[in-house]
Amino acid sequence: MAMTPDENPLDRARALERLGAEQFDLAIIGGGINGAAIARDAAMRGLRVALVERGDFAGATSSRSSKLIHGGFRYLPQGQLKLVYEALRERERLRRRTAPHLVKPMRFLFPIYRGRGFGRFTMSMGLWLYDLIARMPRAEWHRNLSAARVREAEPALSRAELAGGALYFDAWADDARITFENILDAALHSAAIANYASVERLIRGADERLAAMAVTDLVTGTEFEVRASLIVNAAGPWVDHLRRLDDPSVGNCVRLTKGVHLVFPRTSLPVHDSLVLADDGGRIVFVMPHESYVLVGTTDTDYDGDPARVAPDRSDVAYLLGVVAESLPGIKLTPQDVASSFAGLRALVEDSADSKAPSSVPREEVILESSSGMLTVAGGKLTTHREIAEKLVTRAMKNLGRSPVVCPTRETPLPGARRDDAGDGPTGEGAQALAGISRDAREILLARYGTRAGIPARIAAARPGLARPLAPGCPVIGAEVIHAVRNEMVLNLADFMVRRTAMSWRYPTEAIAAAPVVAQLMATELRWDSARQARELESFGVEMARRRAPV
Repeated sequence: MAMTPDENPLDRARALERLGAEQFDLAIIGGGINGAAIARDAAMRGLRVALVERGDFAGATSSRSSKLIHGGFRYLPQGQLKLVYEALRERERLRRRTAPHLVKPMRFLFPIYRGRGFGRFTMSMGLWLYDLIARMPRAEWHRNLSAARVREAEPALSRAELAGGALYFDAWADDARITFENILDAALHSAAIANYASVERLIRGADERLAAMAVTDLVTGTEFEVRASLIVNAAGPWVDHLRRLDDPSVGNCVRLTKGVHLVFPRTSLPVHDSLVLADDGGRIVFVMPHESYVLVGTTDTDYDGDPARVAPDRSDVAYLLGVVAESLPGIKLTPQDVASSFAGLRALVEDSADSKAPSSVPREEVILESSSGMLTVAGGKLTTHREIAEKLVTRAMKNLGRSPVVCPTRETPLPGARRDDAGDGPTGEGAQALAGISRDAREILLARYGTRAGIPARIAAARPGLARPLAPGCPVIGAEVIHAVRNEMVLNLADFMVRRTAMSWRYPTEAIAAAPVVAQLMATELRWDSARQARELESFGVEMARRRAPV
């Protein structure tokens, strides 16, 4: 049963009460993109759903991707046609139907160099197939370019051995916001959801099937049990840790690989289009301008350390700088030019007999079922999260003995793409509040919240000072802080700066300047004392310094 418009769907205190008191059909461990999408799908199909996340939603891999919603052109030569087909179908669904406020087209220039990466014929045929599968409109079909046209489009590219190139379209999105909107929609459909809630152990019933999980609220230290007929392990890089809580004898089902991204001021990396660059081995690195900054990534190397401590190292920085230097020799980047950075882990399907390089390992998901009944989902891509969730929930319903139900997520938009989702129609209070704030503030809110922009707009209309940017040049306004604390389960400074608004990578310099204002607003809302406020600022400052100097 969906919630009423007057209820706050993400009331953490209420959710914790429900988690300890109710019997659920499905209990999901992990608030990354897979867990969030599963919770949404299951709740929309009428299941009683619980979800717990030991950090913040999208706190790990799901806020540290390349921010691309794409088919994965590079998978075509590897023969992964099914993956590319599914990803392109999902890309178009997100872009045109279910999340157009978050997923935007992005044009890429792909230069071709003799002896490096793809040849001209391979590129042309691959992109033709790519556009055909996606059913791209004619205006967005790829264009093959001569070497002269490539140099004209991007003068900074190296001319040595340049054979030509192509322009093509893919899409990008704020990965953390997509994850959060899945969480929000699950809550809107009555799922009980809490962040900063850690699963400590799994509890079996009399029949040796899993019946509950012991959870600790990391904010208060309170322990409680979440009872459910079926438990889903969607813990990303930690899925094998959870599997061993269930059965200590199991081996790994995932292979962790590290992906590092660097952020540069656009003044240091003045490219025109987004670029697809290839290294000497044909591996792809993206260079993607986002307003005043440029995102460069990613690496793909095996990782066997603590998933909670993944970070860029010297070799990661050197590799990415080297790829940029080879294709853009006139742009002399150094580690000191890095404005921010981040590293995430891919959980790829493990195959003990597979000695492939990380970049060649398939990105398809795997769904496993243990003897105790726990379902584990691992692998997959950000782009295909909805389809992965559909497969898992369909299987879960079968295991629960439920009648098949048509998956509603195929057609139902995410909350920010639904008309009047927050009761803010053309004549509603939200629409009037949006009309009453500045055009710049209105555009900021619409871009991040879509049709739900009226909710923070009402806060800005009531307190006009909160309609101003948090810092000069920063497209985030004060009302968003209040909204995030009241309605988006934000509990600390990093929740807001890193995940709800992506300020840490999209506007890193501005984020540092805005932090004291954000901390003061949060302190008032959350009743922090001066010591807690100072700790939050110090912690965020240390994190941003580490991102600025990743080595």
